[in-house]
Amino acid sequence: MLNPTGKSILFIDEIHRFNKLQQDALLPYVENGTIILIGATTENPYFEVNKALISRSMVIKLNPLTESDIFNVLKSALEKKEGLGEYNIKIEDETLKKIAIISNGDVRTALNGLEVATLTTPIR
Repeated sequence: MLNPTGKSILFIDEIHRFNKLQQDALLPYVENGTIILIGATTENPYFEVNKALISRSMVIKLNPLTESDIFNVLKSALEKKEGLGEYNIKIEDETLKKIAIISNGDVRTALNGLEVATLTTPIR
């Protein structure tokens, strides 16, 4: 079904990997409002993304989460049924803190590690 407003949201992860020609191809659609472009990059967008796209964009820097933030997300994942709560995992806070530390501010890494540990540890 077509969007009744005629606008679409286009999310491009790792937009810095698009070459100049590919980025240029997006420009007319961003300019006329056909697409709302959301680009994510781990690089400095002012050096890696087309200047014309940058000039028509709002750049928002997302900072890494703190170890405390990640610890809280892991605790929540263990408690919620839609997370890992259904497994009724018993894990020490110190272990969760270690997972938070080694994730380097990336909650996806921490959650993936916790999930792998949960699914591969034999039930006693």
